[in-house]
Amino acid sequence: MRLTGIAILKSVIYFGVLFFTLSTPVNSADFSEILNKIKLKPGFTIAVYAEMPTPRQMEINSATGVVYVGSRHGHIYSMLDSNNDGTADKIAERARGLNGPNGVVIIGSDLYIGLQDRIARWPLPKVDDFSLPIKQLTTINSNLLNNNWHGWRSLGFGPDRKLYVALGAPCNICDLEPNTGKIVRMNPDGTGWEVVADGVRNSVGFDWHPKTGELWFTDNGADGLGDDIPADELNRVTKVGQHFGFPYLGGKSVKLPGYENKTPAIEMTPPEIEFQAHTANLGIEFYEGDMFPAEYKNDAFVVQHGSWNRTEPVGYRIMRILFDDDGNPTGKEVFADGWLSNGSAVGRPVDIEELPDGSILVSDDFANVIYRIAYAK
Repeated sequence: MRLTGIAILKSVIYFGVLFFTLSTPVNSADFSEILNKIKLKPGFTIAVYAEMPTPRQMEINSATGVVYVGSRHGHIYSMLDSNNDGTADKIAERARGLNGPNGVVIIGSDLYIGLQDRIARWPLPKVDDFSLPIKQLTTINSNLLNNNWHGWRSLGFGPDRKLYVALGAPCNICDLEPNTGKIVRMNPDGTGWEVVADGVRNSVGFDWHPKTGELWFTDNGADGLGDDIPADELNRVTKVGQHFGFPYLGGKSVKLPGYENKTPAIEMTPPEIEFQAHTANLGIEFYEGDMFPAEYKNDAFVVQHGSWNRTEPVGYRIMRILFDDDGNPTGKEVFADGWLSNGSAVGRPVDIEELPDGSILVSDDFANVIYRIAYAK
């Protein structure tokens, strides 16, 4: 099904059959209640780029400019700003009925999809026909635990051209299996499975520093221990196979229930940055563009999806992590906030994808929209 302009996708069930219909096209003015709440530094602007149900991880096809968007609810979309006016004018649902296709990533001429039960590959068309469905997927690896708890895969191709996959723990706090609580990598054909980071409770975003090539990933702390512990984390992988604490520690020092007197067989690596507990840090993107001021180059944006089980909600914003010339973090600050208004969420940002012009896209699976943040002097 092809969507032109920015439109709401609605579903209706008649006699057990699911039909998809379109409502009246939507424009940025209809989102003014959200956009007017977002606070940015001088020179930055935010606008609606596209609207679609529950958008999550995004990936741009550099050959065509088409952006692919995963979701947690069975759909994959694509979108394109064909006239370069800062708004997608072509939007299409390309797949439906998939098992949690949260993660999407491209290498060469293939789109890789992180499903709850497998990693699949689909050959990209040379000319992206938005009416062409994503189907007849090739499974490259099915060594995944098909579990709803932290089973939404984040994908990325590293500088080594290997496919990296986040495998969440199937629990709040529990022992880990060989295919849970880790970030693993493999060859593009699915062979050569290797654990890159162990002791990872639930990473929903990772990226590589543009200068050092080191892998950085977010990790969400355990629930049920109170409003203020344990901290969410930003971690750095300096050697393959490091252990990052779960289920023994949360943050740098909080011992988790049932594991107070236990330790892993290898030394645990503490997080580089601690975030406020329950802020739910998801996507991370190192900035490599030229649109933003020069001091943003090689800094990272981290998306905070926001708390769901805290007395007073926190998060619902985008953080900027500052780095020095050697690739070491020097601090953090709020880059964009306002999705939390008077204690209620008006949006929940998920992922960031940098466009070729240096602006960034931000997906929001609560408001069902993708924003574009740009800068002009």
